[in-house]
Amino acid sequence: MNVLLLTYSFNYNYGGLLQAYATAQYLSSIGHEVVVPTAHPAHMVGNTSFWRGMGLKGGNPLKAVLRRFRQTKRYRRFDAFRSRLPLAPQLSSKEAINAALARFDVILTGSDQTFNTKFMPKYDSYFFQGFHHGGPRKVSYASCFGTREQKPEIIARAAPDLKNFDALAVRNEVSRQIIADLIGIESTVVVDPTLLHDFNELKSDGEGAAASSRYIMVYALDTANFPIAERIIGQLKESDPDLEVHFVNGEKNFDKPAWASHLINDYGPLEFLRSIQNSAYVVTDSFHGVIFTQKFDRPCIAYSSGWRSERIVSMMRDFNASDLLVLENDPNAVRAAVTRVVRDGARLSISDDLESKILRSKRYLNEALGNP
Repeated sequence: MNVLLLTYSFNYNYGGLLQAYATAQYLSSIGHEVVVPTAHPAHMVGNTSFWRGMGLKGGNPLKAVLRRFRQTKRYRRFDAFRSRLPLAPQLSSKEAINAALARFDVILTGSDQTFNTKFMPKYDSYFFQGFHHGGPRKVSYASCFGTREQKPEIIARAAPDLKNFDALAVRNEVSRQIIADLIGIESTVVVDPTLLHDFNELKSDGEGAAASSRYIMVYALDTANFPIAERIIGQLKESDPDLEVHFVNGEKNFDKPAWASHLINDYGPLEFLRSIQNSAYVVTDSFHGVIFTQKFDRPCIAYSSGWRSERIVSMMRDFNASDLLVLENDPNAVRAAVTRVVRDGARLSISDDLESKILRSKRYLNEALGNP
């Protein structure tokens, strides 16, 4: 099958780009021809900009500019990694895609928060595939609304487009329930595509890893959760005071927390994965960060609160590792999680239930796309 993949292939988020890569890799491995357009929805144009989230509206725009320029190498590395995708530069708009519909058997939306209307100032039909009619099958794989709290006036406009999908699969129970309530259709819950691909081709050979592994790799998305991360790190350092703390900056471009040894601004997706692989521990409130600690067999303590927590709670449950997830800044909860990792050597692993879910997800894709 010739598949056009609509997903977060254009942004500067580690999980977003790596899940796009995993989707393309897996589909190619089972015999499909995959193309990724350079088009993206109008409401996400800012995600492709070097200036996104710079903070120019704050009180010190010069400082904001200087903070962003320290990430120049990071942006270049993302763009270099993006070349690993089967990009089609000529498909740079919805109009160009419409003109090329005859090339494709399937247009596939997903994964990640492609159905999240909270990002939209007004309805954008791109990921809901409302911009093309007839021709290729409309399929969704592991699309996610991100949170229960959607914009009612916008999500109502998505309903007719969702009804036109030939196959609908979402990433979590929250998204399944939203679709069921909205259009009365039962979608399939499948795994994130990063669980379909092993990423072995991106793993380092391990030379020098032992010498460089005396650090805690921290990847944080939400400043509101920093106090939990700080408590976890404090507990880990009690067991090994020589551990450094490497804080890996993302799109939010945080300043270095006082509890971090190093602020790292220049990692692209490949360096991000290698940092996980060579770490002593990973501490993260990132959904994809959790998945990659399992992929690279590193000890992990996850934490979260608020609207982000639903996704990570679901993922840790799938790993049968809810005891390694801290949801509030409670000393006892932190101590229990750290003890499981440090004393008991706990790791995230693919449970029997998760393995069954992965197999069901692969079966869904085979049926939705058709065997080549």
